[in-house]
Amino acid sequence: MSFVRNLFKKSEENLQPKEVVEVFNSIDNLPQWNWTMVHKTGNLSYIKRLDTYRKIEDDSSEELEKAWLSIYDEYLEEFGLSKEYKEILERKKDIARMKNEFIMTDNRSLLNFIKIEELELEATFDKSEGMSFESVVNGIEKIQRIPIKIKEITVYEYNNYLRTIKDSKDGK
Repeated sequence: MSFVRNLFKKSEENLQPKEVVEVFNSIDNLPQWNWTMVHKTGNLSYIKRLDTYRKIEDDSSEELEKAWLSIYDEYLEEFGLSKEYKEILERKKDIARMKNEFIMTDNRSLLNFIKIEELELEATFDKSEGMSFESVVNGIEKIQRIPIKIKEITVYEYNNYLRTIKDSKDGK
């Protein structure tokens, strides 16, 4: 009898509606702080619209992955890849090619070249992480002479400020 009760209890639990959580769906409404946290942690829960992010659990559901890919596609369409990121991708491709060649030829000397490329790639990451998000926002505030709320500025606004500053620096 308890088996039947447990069976009905489990089917009842499955029929309960799941909690619907709103997510950001565009670079126009996703705060840059959340964008940065997704990149730092890999936790897609930061694209959920929550009251607080203090004790956030890791969530990589299919729904969040689809939403994140849509946001990222929109970002790439609007801003493209930075020169630094293209350099990182090129290094990763070089490393993959060398690993592939090592597997095919068993030429152990390639392992040295692979290690060198990986160390140079790490150095590139260290170089590209020079300023924190908060430092960049402080710089934008000083240049634009406007106050910016770190958890409210959207990905679009933040990157537009950066693009404007870069263009004015380049004389465009």
